[in-house]
Amino acid sequence: MPKDNVDFVVVSKTVGDTFHSNRPDFSDFGHIILGCRKLFYSNFINSRVEEFNKLQTNAVTHALTREALL
Repeated sequence: MPKDNVDFVVVSKTVGDTFHSNRPDFSDFGHIILGCRKLFYSNFINSRVEEFNKLQTNAVTHALTREALL
């Protein structure tokens, strides 16, 4: 049964861009991403793959620091 509402975050802009690209990539990397894409679309619905954002890291770091200081 497919999983619903799962968000995946990738830590590489290259991985994110390649995952969302419709351009064929015949390299080994492209074949790995193609396999990941097939698994993703066959096992997850209402889900997404996002690119990791350094600003998100800063927000999490600040929130954890705030909590630690309380």
